[in-house]
Amino acid sequence: MIELFTMAIAYLLGSFPTAYILGRLFKKFDIREFGSGNVGAVNIYRAAGFIPGVLTVLIDIAKGALAVGMAINWSENPLVVFMAGLLVLLGHNYSIFLRFKGGKGLATGLGVLIALSPSTIPFILLTAVVLTILLKDTNTAFGSSALSIPVILLFQYQQLAWVLFGLALAAIIIVKHGPDYRAYREGRRKLV
Repeated sequence: MIELFTMAIAYLLGSFPTAYILGRLFKKFDIREFGSGNVGAVNIYRAAGFIPGVLTVLIDIAKGALAVGMAINWSENPLVVFMAGLLVLLGHNYSIFLRFKGGKGLATGLGVLIALSPSTIPFILLTAVVLTILLKDTNTAFGSSALSIPVILLFQYQQLAWVLFGLALAAIIIVKHGPDYRAYREGRRKLV
């Protein structure tokens, strides 16, 4: 029973719409009606400024780390921990509080990995920086850097469970970056 409770809490925690709430608090507007309509850090930064942008990043990272931390403390089952990591990310990207709209999962995914496998973070960030230089497009590069997650986890742990978790985590992030990839291929720049 605690396992189901843990996973439900992870999804609800992920669903907390940080950028939406900060948009209301700082600028009295709905972030979904600005720019790309994305409920994420870059869009709130562009719409409301530096402080709401930074707060969104920090809170969204904390959501991912907290969900995984709770799962580690509440269950000895590694599957529950992995599921909590995926569900907090799904909650962020498809928030129950915003009719299943949400962000793209970069900050929350980072929080998941900080709690679960912090040694992978420098490699993922390095991949994102290299892709940014090569592609000359931050949105596409950071979304694409998710592809490195299962590869890095494979080298780190050499276990199928970690690779499958990395593939699922990457897929959730990559799907939400679909519009960015299309805009990049078409030579357009799209707001995050």
